[in-house]
Amino acid sequence: MRTLVVLVSMLAAFSTVMAESVSIGVLAYNGKPQAVSRWQPTADYLSQHIPGQQFQVIPLTHQEFEHSINKGGLDFLLTNPGHYVRLEVAFGATRIATFKARFEDQVLTQFSSVLFARKDSNLTGLEMLEGKTLAAVSESAFGGFQLAQNALLDIDINALEDMDILWLGFPHSDVVKAVLQGNADVGTVRSGVLEKMAAQGNLDMSLLTILDEKETEGFPVKHSVNLYPEWPFAKLPGTNDALAKEVAISLFRMLQEDMATLKAGGAGWTIPLDYTAVHSVLRRLQVEPYPPVALNVSGFWRAYQSWIVALGFLFFIALLSLLRLSRANRQLKITQNSLHHHQAQLEESVRQRTEELRELNQTLQEDVEVRIRSEQSLNEGCDTLQALYSISTRHDLDRDQRLQSIIDLARHFLRAEYALLSYYKNHQFEVYTASPANKNTSVPLNPLFSQEAIHDSQIHTYDDRESGDKYITCPIYVASELHCLLEFSSTKIFLAESLQEQSGLTSELSIRILKLISQWVGNEVILSEREKQAQNKYREIRLRFADISPREQDVLKLLVASESTKSMARILNISTKTIELHRANLLRKTGAKSSIELVKLAVLSGVTS
Repeated sequence: MRTLVVLVSMLAAFSTVMAESVSIGVLAYNGKPQAVSRWQPTADYLSQHIPGQQFQVIPLTHQEFEHSINKGGLDFLLTNPGHYVRLEVAFGATRIATFKARFEDQVLTQFSSVLFARKDSNLTGLEMLEGKTLAAVSESAFGGFQLAQNALLDIDINALEDMDILWLGFPHSDVVKAVLQGNADVGTVRSGVLEKMAAQGNLDMSLLTILDEKETEGFPVKHSVNLYPEWPFAKLPGTNDALAKEVAISLFRMLQEDMATLKAGGAGWTIPLDYTAVHSVLRRLQVEPYPPVALNVSGFWRAYQSWIVALGFLFFIALLSLLRLSRANRQLKITQNSLHHHQAQLEESVRQRTEELRELNQTLQEDVEVRIRSEQSLNEGCDTLQALYSISTRHDLDRDQRLQSIIDLARHFLRAEYALLSYYKNHQFEVYTASPANKNTSVPLNPLFSQEAIHDSQIHTYDDRESGDKYITCPIYVASELHCLLEFSSTKIFLAESLQEQSGLTSELSIRILKLISQWVGNEVILSEREKQAQNKYREIRLRFADISPREQDVLKLLVASESTKSMARILNISTKTIELHRANLLRKTGAKSSIELVKLAVLSGVTS
């Protein structure tokens, strides 16, 4: 029996090792630990019910999703309907199941959005919201903003133009708090959020008014817009169809009492619903994957250039042929020689016209190439600005991490091999941060070039003809004083290996974006220095109160509370002389010159909190 147990254990371990890994990308809208905690049990459930496969949840942001799909790192994905539609159009994702949510004892396969205001605001309908302040989590949140934006468009209110938007980020509960605290006139959240907060004791529903509340049969949750399908479970084009079929069957068989169902906070899975309505909403809002496309002459020419050229050429040939026939009919009555003469002239004219068309076509091709390069440069600039905005709004990064992310972003935007940020202190440069962060070098990267840029107070780009290296330097000034130096360098080897024809500033847009990044970097450095100075000052004040006794701390608390000497003596049951003695000791130990300064130091240090 012992031998049999050992053999079974070894077989189980061998099966686990030989199991093929399957990755499920999950949208971590509320934090990656929360996403893993909620959905990893579902992955474990699939691993148990599909032999030879080991499923693993990978929490991702919107940007990380596209990066992982491009690298082929995902087999399945689980995300909200709006994000799924974007991935469906961009990467060909296919839904295989739809999540069943749970509200009390009811199973819901659809969700909605709710708009609400404070009870005392006198707001009752959506038509009253023009010019008001709207609190929402994110412009790209489908249930948290886009459904409300679509509903407002039905009554000719453009939320982004006709209202003041207060973006708060996740969780949805922050939107509810902003409305209750009066920071916003109206808020919008995903359906079910208000009921969940009320069930947890965090919200009194009687304090809110639901705007244009709808009543839908079989949907007990408060909502202000139409219903849309819940989160889909989808496969990517490269995923095996047989595996996708097994996954779908296993999900459909998941019971409500299974641990995976309970952890997901739902009631299991059902056949995939129709997400056409989601496409319609995003198409109407003109957001990804349906961004607005401006119709203009140049765009019309690029789209139908070949047809326009072909039809123009045919029209021209037809016109020439008509002229030729008319001329031939007239010349037939004169002589055969005249006919040959005019025919020769016509052929020469056609040849010249053909040559002109060839030259015109070449010019047009060159113009198209220039426009394509300009559009690529514009797209890269927009992506960089969007990434810069995303970094600035991330609350999970401290000041140094945000600054490091900005330097990495600038280096990738300029396609540089190395980036270095140094600050100017005591007439010399000191390294602040670098990208990549693990590379050590002296500052500045090129003293000669950096001094020229500092002298001219502007961005300079240099090509070292001897070594083939390229270098960009950007001095950062604060109040007309040199504060930092941002440098980028690329070696000849790096440029050759990356197959880049050039590395550096290639357009006026690139220069402006780099100036914007440099200003942002300078601001981040200044804020970091101020935070460090404030922390040092706070620690210095705290040290002044390190040696006070418990009784002196009691006197200090009453002093901060503005109690008189007699009142403190009565409260602490000691004499007024003792109170004065403790007050004198506090002044001596903290170095305060007066009781007012002592109270100020105590409040700043927080020792009486």
